[in-house]
Amino acid sequence: MLCDPKKTEPGIISSNKALAVLEFLESCGGAPEPTVALLFPRHYRKSLRVLRGSGYARRCWTPGQDPFWCPASTRPPKDREEYIVRCALGWLAARLVEAGGRLEGRQAVLPTGRTYRVCVWPGRIPDGPALVVSMTGEKPGSGDLWAEYECLKERGLRECLKRI
Repeated sequence: MLCDPKKTEPGIISSNKALAVLEFLESCGGAPEPTVALLFPRHYRKSLRVLRGSGYARRCWTPGQDPFWCPASTRPPKDREEYIVRCALGWLAARLVEAGGRLEGRQAVLPTGRTYRVCVWPGRIPDGPALVVSMTGEKPGSGDLWAEYECLKERGLRECLKRI
């Protein structure tokens, strides 16, 4: 896993568009570049350059994969496995925002206002209402809602969410 070095002292952000991109990245702990392009198609490249140059975001990458943009306030992925999990959460966050909801850390807030804990399958599924992102395409054994990672990359949230 390669990552831009962390700047010692952040600069100033004078762009409201770049600030909107940073707020998205901070809400989900980072996201792959195509998710940023999905939500901010007209200005994502310039905004990411501003955030990187001012020290508020870092670009992380691994050969053959999309760049992952991590807010400077969050630890970058330490290995390929964590990179893939965080990319899945970034795609879920983008699809939630696109649908009128949001991701706050590991808590999904749907457009209806219902909240769900978010986890990635395979892995530990938390107690209570859960939204599970399946990395294998298999239906997880528990939880309330689930979506396939590959589906989130191609379609909107309504088309991807399924009840368990």
